[in-house]
Amino acid sequence: MIIDGPIESFFKNPTLGPSPEGDGILFHLRRDLMKLYGEEGKNSGADPPHAMLAMIGILAGIDYLSKVYSRHQGYRNNRKRFVETVHDLCNIANDDSEAVYQFRCALVHSVALSTISTSSYRKNTRFVFEVTDDESLFLIEKLSDVGNELRYRISFWKLKEAFLDIIGRLEDIARDVGHSRNAHVVNMIGKMHSEKILKA
Repeated sequence: MIIDGPIESFFKNPTLGPSPEGDGILFHLRRDLMKLYGEEGKNSGADPPHAMLAMIGILAGIDYLSKVYSRHQGYRNNRKRFVETVHDLCNIANDDSEAVYQFRCALVHSVALSTISTSSYRKNTRFVFEVTDDESLFLIEKLSDVGNELRYRISFWKLKEAFLDIIGRLEDIARDVGHSRNAHVVNMIGKMHSEKILKA
């Protein structure tokens, strides 16, 4: 029997089999997403067969990971937490990080490709998204900003890469005792790694 600590357990490779004592939410989410979008390190270059479900899972996963990274805790800070995580760990502009959050709101809450911002960022502005499987494009590209409507293009494959980059960056922070967020990240992993799903 191999005994893993909280960091190893939290970031367990999804290609490994489930543990009899259960595995964390991130492990199961990554395993399930692999069934939807293929191996983690590869992009098929074709239409993802289950793109909507995969994107909902990816965005929910980023939301989950934002609880580990961000010091903004509590329900009222969901947007701040998500935007900070995407901005910092994916190295994209704040406005684009806000748009990815609005994409998350559209898909996760409405299973739609548009939403009207109810947050302080661009309040009452309609965000409209189109999704492409062209992996040569950026994660997010603003197409237009006219009146109270913003239009963006999201790259499915770059969204997948962004999710995996966040996982990798968080694991690096958790293992780097010199990183300014190390204590916070390790503390949050310690709190969250005990949430287990049992699978036969």
